[in-house]
Amino acid sequence: MSKASRRLAGLLATTAIVISAIFAGPASAAPAPWDPQTSNVPYLAWSGEQVRLVKCNPALATEGVNVEFFVEEWSGSGIVPRVEEATVNHANGCARADVVSVDPGLARVKLVATNTAGDPVLKHQFLVIWMNLLDPAIDEVGTGDPTGDRSLGDPAGDGSFKAGGNAGRVQVIVKGTFSYKGATYTLPDDWATLANLLAQDSDAYPANNAAKWDIHDDLLKTENHPLYSACTTHRASVSIDAVDDCNGAPQGDQGPFSRLFGDLIPAIGPFDPLWPGQTLLSDGKVDAGDAPMPAARVDVEIAPNSGAPTDISGVGLLLAADKTSVYSRDGGGTGAAHNLYAPFYDAYIPATTRPGVSSGTDGPAAGNNFTGFLWNGAYDYWQIAKSLRTAVPSATTCLRRSDQAPTYRTTPMGDQAVAVYTDEHGEAQVKYYPGGNGGNGFYFDSLPVIHNDNGGCDLEGIDVLGTSKITATARYPYQPVSDTDKVSDPLTKTVHSLFTKTLSYYPKGPGTANSTARIVVAHAQDIDGKPFAGEKVCFFVDDEADGAFGFTGTTGPADHRFTVGGTDGGSLGTADVCRITDAYGNAAIEVINSDPQSINVTALYVPEALLRDTDLEFGTPDSTGGPLPPGAPPVVPSPPITASQAAAAGVPDAVKFTPKKGAAKKARVSVSYMKTKAHKRYVVVRVTSAKAKAKVRIRLVGKHGRTLKVVVRSVRTNHLVSIRVSSKVKKARIALVH
Repeated sequence: MSKASRRLAGLLATTAIVISAIFAGPASAAPAPWDPQTSNVPYLAWSGEQVRLVKCNPALATEGVNVEFFVEEWSGSGIVPRVEEATVNHANGCARADVVSVDPGLARVKLVATNTAGDPVLKHQFLVIWMNLLDPAIDEVGTGDPTGDRSLGDPAGDGSFKAGGNAGRVQVIVKGTFSYKGATYTLPDDWATLANLLAQDSDAYPANNAAKWDIHDDLLKTENHPLYSACTTHRASVSIDAVDDCNGAPQGDQGPFSRLFGDLIPAIGPFDPLWPGQTLLSDGKVDAGDAPMPAARVDVEIAPNSGAPTDISGVGLLLAADKTSVYSRDGGGTGAAHNLYAPFYDAYIPATTRPGVSSGTDGPAAGNNFTGFLWNGAYDYWQIAKSLRTAVPSATTCLRRSDQAPTYRTTPMGDQAVAVYTDEHGEAQVKYYPGGNGGNGFYFDSLPVIHNDNGGCDLEGIDVLGTSKITATARYPYQPVSDTDKVSDPLTKTVHSLFTKTLSYYPKGPGTANSTARIVVAHAQDIDGKPFAGEKVCFFVDDEADGAFGFTGTTGPADHRFTVGGTDGGSLGTADVCRITDAYGNAAIEVINSDPQSINVTALYVPEALLRDTDLEFGTPDSTGGPLPPGAPPVVPSPPITASQAAAAGVPDAVKFTPKKGAAKKARVSVSYMKTKAHKRYVVVRVTSAKAKAKVRIRLVGKHGRTLKVVVRSVRTNHLVSIRVSSKVKKARIALVH
């Protein structure tokens, strides 16, 4: 089971607080949304972050009111969090202040508002939790993972890719830890435990308190909505809401989305108690999915190539993953009804860049002598916040094609280290593309390739083109703290080649007449599996053959017939035939030979300066050789004509297309000619007969028509038979001996 699968299974096992006490009553009665400002849902932050605390209340709008913020309890072992006095102010009925800590822990922060007489008119207690980062968990998303899809380049999730294939996805999970009353808590895992322990609300019934920490949904694809929901479909007698775009998403990835209260709201994070109409997405239970995890900076990096002579690591590039597509049931991120689930898909970084009065992590985004946030404003999960390192391609000495640019294969190119931010569940994903498109993107000079003196770079037989070691580093997103950044275990990728150059051959067809010909097919495809189309291939045929010429048409074994195109390729030196490959990287010739012997054919893939050869076995009837060219679509044969179809076409039942049993062939000399091969003279004869052998009388004629000799030979019938004769023979007269 993958890490992602184990994590989601853990969510199911987490203690859930089902909201029953609050919402007891008829199933058709929608509960009213609560006001998060009357509960103490904690603000979560990473050590070193400023958190803006805001409370809005009519009592704060009174003229002459004075406000004060101070830390009244701190669970951490470090310095007590500090209220930044310069940020304390109030206006329009809202009081606010920034509080900061560089150490992990839980703080109770008190707001006290007094009137002109010094009498308190409002007191409010905030909970703020600062966390230290834990080592991030990194996982290759496979098809079996909850967010897997069928388009992944690594469906098994084992790090194995094909050059030029689809991108895979790398998932990173970041968790945080802090101490409280001698115990260590990990978020988001312990959210339900903390709710039972710490939740408070102005509601007089304490059993309702923990339920007010139900602010998000989970990551599961669970469907259905309560009967009172505004969703028009998938309603049932349930107390849990799926939180999805049940009626479609006219606002794109901002919804609107359903929630436990039966209404539909637009959603853009992070959670802010001042914005329940956009950020309170209660699903009816309290679990790890409700923890409002703050955005952590995650640097995902492919370890660079060392430059050593045999180092093939450091290949591939990193691209942005789109959360809207990842958390959609169709994998495409469309706004179809019930398709988008597990929002948010967008959030403000820092949180206080949300327009209007807002609270949460504060800026300014850029620090003066520290980095600060790499983003400022609305952030679309999980776009690349910053490119940190980019590979610049350079040419290798490995020839790709002399007739196309780039002529020589190049090293990797593109982003190999990027920064992204985690979402409200502590998750971030990036895409990994293995490289190989266009035949480039690897350290070819470090591979054990065979070079020839014409510049050819033969990648045949090389499986692994390159590897990648990917790590994720979780960094404190704002300013330096005493704790260190955390690095994940490495994730290894292996990229395999699809390069091949092959020669294969097939019989021209059934029967004796076709046995003297073979169709030879040259196939060429690159490391990414794409055919070398439009490539010149020249064929050199053993001079023992009777002849060779270009072929276009349908060939192949009986169970996989395929069509070969291609055009004439002109000439090249002493080559017998040159052809231009078709769209599938195939080119073919027809070789004629009447003797039962082996004929060698060599193919030169001209732009690549690579050679392949094969031996055609004419001594074996219907012989074939070589692998079936990949990629060429098979020709679907027409089905046999049925009796009813034949009758409808007016074909009488008496018409037969097969010879009658026992029918004898009348013996005759069907073929006779002279040939010279390797300075030797032959008479070639074929006798057609129902018998296995026949006798022929051969009158050998020399210069000026003079008969040199008359011979009688017994020959095998229905085959071309070559009979060696004197070099003085110019003609032969052949007749059957009955």
